[in-house]
Amino acid sequence: MSKNKSRGMSLVELMIAMAIGLVVIGSVLSFTMSSLNTNSEYVQATRLSQELRNTMDFVTRELRRAGYDENVGSYPARYAVSGLVTPTFSKIFVTPTCVLFAYDRTGGTPGTVDLARGEIRGFRLMTRTVDGVDVGVIEVAESAAGVTPSCTAGGPNYSNYPPTLNAGTGWSSLTDPRVLNITQFNLDTSGYITQTGSATSAPVVLREIDVQLQGQLRNSLDGTVTRGIQSTIRIRADCIGAA
Repeated sequence: MSKNKSRGMSLVELMIAMAIGLVVIGSVLSFTMSSLNTNSEYVQATRLSQELRNTMDFVTRELRRAGYDENVGSYPARYAVSGLVTPTFSKIFVTPTCVLFAYDRTGGTPGTVDLARGEIRGFRLMTRTVDGVDVGVIEVAESAAGVTPSCTAGGPNYSNYPPTLNAGTGWSSLTDPRVLNITQFNLDTSGYITQTGSATSAPVVLREIDVQLQGQLRNSLDGTVTRGIQSTIRIRADCIGAA
């Protein structure tokens, strides 16, 4: 009478099974790590985009107010009497990486630039040394009593955080140099359109400024998470007279 005998796995079969198992586990681990890295990069890119968008929104809001003058209603009448009229707040100083402008603020003297009320503003891109590393920073300026911002004036103190305002020049940090490295802040005024005056109308400059902003997250995994945004800003207070 024959007896049924149960057979276990041979050594070869066991090794094949282990090899297949290792391949499957390796594939799962590889997929998991890839998903985690992709998710981390997405989170970093989203954060970078949000930081740049917040900066651009602030720059846009401020530049749209450039040239606002509470006395604007008087200029057409004055033009009819005395000819060419240039409003006090009309001029905007723009270089590829710096812009200075002014607008009337509530509580000041209408039609007069009041330094003490912060009516002169500015933005610029500067390279600063932060924690021993050169970092691109967007700085913002605001006038004060006896202080007229200049594109070449000294900046804030970055040896501590938050960076200390330079009270002598009015410049402070807008972007956080610990988080962002701004690699581009470009201002393009090719959108300026001049409308020639006539015997019955004043010359007017219709002004648009294209702003390009690009940056990197300093603490990204590989240091290369880079994003850029662009905005075309129409200056609402058109310039009567000289640009």
